[in-house]
Amino acid sequence: MLPRLSLRSGRTARESHPDDRGAYGSAIQRLVIQGADPTGLDRLVLRRFVLLQHLRTEAASVSASQIAAALAQLPGVLPDGAAFDPKAAMLEAVQAAMLFYARSMKIVDDLQMTLVRNRTATPFVTSDDPAVLTNRWHLQNPRARGLAFGVRSGGAVMLLPLSPELLVVFHDPGVYAVPHQDGVIELRREDDVLALNDHQILNCAANLYFRRWEDRTVVAGAVREAADRRQTPRHRTTYAVRDEVVGEHVRYEVRPLADIVPQADRDVLVHTETLRARPARWPRFLQYRRDGRLYSNGTRTGFVREGCLAAGFVEGAGYRRVRV
Repeated sequence: MLPRLSLRSGRTARESHPDDRGAYGSAIQRLVIQGADPTGLDRLVLRRFVLLQHLRTEAASVSASQIAAALAQLPGVLPDGAAFDPKAAMLEAVQAAMLFYARSMKIVDDLQMTLVRNRTATPFVTSDDPAVLTNRWHLQNPRARGLAFGVRSGGAVMLLPLSPELLVVFHDPGVYAVPHQDGVIELRREDDVLALNDHQILNCAANLYFRRWEDRTVVAGAVREAADRRQTPRHRTTYAVRDEVVGEHVRYEVRPLADIVPQADRDVLVHTETLRARPARWPRFLQYRRDGRLYSNGTRTGFVREGCLAAGFVEGAGYRRVRV
């Protein structure tokens, strides 16, 4: 069964407002409308914007509010007679995301930016959740199995379409090498465009956007091809109750929610994770470095970037360099 995606034609998101005020509007006018190469200010503005867009979308807020919903299902968490309020949880999630952005906007400053110009007849598409966070190394490497990845992870990649002919890529320079000319790539192979569009299809909540209605057949075909790889649901919650103490450690037993007893099980762990879709292909310009590196201390924190370690965005000690 196909995912319930709506295909909408018209001006694609973020490309259609040359009179937008502020630094972002100026950057879009220069890059999309005038076809200019990015300046240092353009790079800073887009770097901030891709993180903000990733955090503020409805899909991101729903992801964050899943944690509150999971906690609310535990017996005894809410007062007697009280009900979980999803709207309040969503509002709190949005506020928390904006607070995180204000405190941590520099967390993506170590990512290298490349502007991708589409010279094929197949357009870039965008969606209702266009700022894609993905991680080729994490999804392809057995050492990362069972671990989650996020904005601070080693191997992080962020994608944001600006128009049917323009897309911006941010990547971990410690893991990938992207050949470019003054920070710009010109794509002339349709399969590279389809690989980038695949991420929009897998990441979107419900809507895909493209400019020309005559492209609907191509877009619909890509959706059908990706249908089985979309994650539904997009989140998984695991509950574990305190079982026994083993030496200096406490052992927890995973249990179904229905088996948790309020009076007996007073110490409960709740783990909510985002389930990441796996793209069928990657653009060939995203290549692994021969001397690639990440950092790990062997904990569930996983593999992180050198830039995030140096900037203090990673807690803990004992991190060691790991070869890609």
